[in-house]
Amino acid sequence: MKSKLSAWTYVKNNKRTVAVLVTALALSFMAMYAVYVLLITTTESFETVMVEMPKKVSYASLGGRAYGLKGDDYATYEELKAAYNKKQAELIENLKKHPGIEDAFYTQIIDSTYQAVMGAYSFEMPLMEPEQVQPFLDHVGAKLIRGSMPKDAGDVLVDEVIMKNGGYEVGDWFQKSWYGETFRIVGVIQSKCMVSLGVPNGYTNNGFYIVVCNDETATDLTGILQENGIVLGDGDKVWDAKTYYAAYRADVGDTIDMVVTTLFVIVMTFLAILVLVAYVSFMRNRIKEYCLYSSIGYGRGEIYGMMLREMSILFGLGAVIGLLLSLGTAYLLNVMVIEPKGLIGHVIYGGHIQRILGTYVFLMGVLQIPVLIGLNRIKTIDAIED
Repeated sequence: MKSKLSAWTYVKNNKRTVAVLVTALALSFMAMYAVYVLLITTTESFETVMVEMPKKVSYASLGGRAYGLKGDDYATYEELKAAYNKKQAELIENLKKHPGIEDAFYTQIIDSTYQAVMGAYSFEMPLMEPEQVQPFLDHVGAKLIRGSMPKDAGDVLVDEVIMKNGGYEVGDWFQKSWYGETFRIVGVIQSKCMVSLGVPNGYTNNGFYIVVCNDETATDLTGILQENGIVLGDGDKVWDAKTYYAAYRADVGDTIDMVVTTLFVIVMTFLAILVLVAYVSFMRNRIKEYCLYSSIGYGRGEIYGMMLREMSILFGLGAVIGLLLSLGTAYLLNVMVIEPKGLIGHVIYGGHIQRILGTYVFLMGVLQIPVLIGLNRIKTIDAIED
């Protein structure tokens, strides 16, 4: 009675060849996972400032036409400006009365920058009088964890994540390359929405905005403004939950998804070609062995079963070792690269692990083609002489 063909026999007797194939599979797994970990930190990091922050703070920059004002209706610029200020003051008072809005005020804005693995994002940083700082911090759920509260012109509080990301220390000039020696960091704050703020210093800013302190029930500032008779034009800017999220999906989420998918397809195609070439060579070197099995009474089905079990062992070992290497690499990337730069990342991404494992299953399916071709070449011991 014939014994069952063992899949482990070749593995144990050809450790070098097996090691090369398993190593290639494991390193491919690790490469696909490491690239994903680095790229996805951009999406996860920007989510805080582009999705979470607008749940607490929204911004609007409105021109005269938004209030229904036309320059031709006024004899002088001073009259037009007075009318504009009156309309704006009325709007701010109406916003304060709106459910879900705690406060609204008109102030100067500078930009705070957050640098990720792929690109950087600049977002609004309001400037306000010292007496407004603590109420604003209370609204966004932020607290001072280092340094002091701003008192003088140009004093700023910066979120701890932005401090890491920009390599700042308390006492440094904030965004010196943009604003020169205008804004000095006097304190570090901690919040869930990565907010930063400061005190104006002259007219060094990126514009004047209405700052709205809202909760999650009043995040549609565009709709609220329209309810108050504001007609938004091309020159008007509103940054609320809706506009921020649209920018997040278009500039970050969709872009990163496209890059990840493109790189994944490229790596998968390259891996498929390499594995296919390597496995065909692997089988050619064993065709005499398969013919010998056929000559001593093993059917093609039994030989095919052995080949599938060997393939499963190779891919299984490659997947297990690759997964361990991937998790180790992801941990090191988080500790040495991601966290020190104030970025947000994780070690385990279950969805991507499943995607890579699915790729392995796909490759095993592709390899059935050379396997079936090889089976057709199996005859008897006579084939050894061919």
